[in-house]
Amino acid sequence: MQGKFIVFEGIDKSGKHTQARMLSEYLRKKGAKVICTEEPSPDNAAGRLVKAWLAKKIEIKSGEAITLLYTADRYEHVKQTILPALKSGKNVICDRYFYSTIAYESAIFGISRKWIRKLHENVIKPNLVIFIDIPPEISLKRKRKRPHDRLEKVELLRRVREAYKEIAKEEGFFVVDGDRTKGKVFGDVKKICERFLGV
Repeated sequence: MQGKFIVFEGIDKSGKHTQARMLSEYLRKKGAKVICTEEPSPDNAAGRLVKAWLAKKIEIKSGEAITLLYTADRYEHVKQTILPALKSGKNVICDRYFYSTIAYESAIFGISRKWIRKLHENVIKPNLVIFIDIPPEISLKRKRKRPHDRLEKVELLRRVREAYKEIAKEEGFFVVDGDRTKGKVFGDVKKICERFLGV
C-alpha cells in the first residue's frame, strides 16, 4: 500500500518544521513508517543553490530563474526522496512544497501563479496540506535577528501570507492558527490527520 503524503505550509517561523517533526514522532509511535523531509532540499545541487541564494551567499536577479531553481530542486526531491518512500509504503511529511513557490515568488517577484502551477503539472500532489497561519509580526518576533536573511521583511511576509490565504482557499487546505503553544497547534494537527487520513 502506498504511503500518505502530508505537507505543511506557512510563512517563516510559523511552526511548520516543529509540527512536521511532532507528527512524524506521533505516527512512528503508532507503528507507522514515516520520513520527514523539507524544501529546499539540502540533498541536491539545485536545493543547495536555493539555500545559498536565501542566505545571500550568491546573487540571482531574475525571479523566473529563482522559480526555476526551486522547481528543479522539487523535481529532484520528488524523484530521489518522496516517490521512493511513498511507493515503499512510508508516509512522507514535508516542510514546504510547491505551494511555497507559488506564494513566495508571486509575492516577491510578481511571478504568474498560473505559470508556476504549469511548471508543477507533473509532480505528485499531496494527500493533505496543512497551512499554519501566523501574522508576519509574530514571524519576525520568533526569528533571531539574521542580517543575511533575504526574507526578513514585514511587508514582504504580509504579501506572502495573503497569497497563502488565497491559495489555501482555492486548494482547500486545512488552516491552523499557529499563534499558540506548539502543543495546542499539534492538537489540531493530530485531529485533522486522524479524521481525514485515518492515521
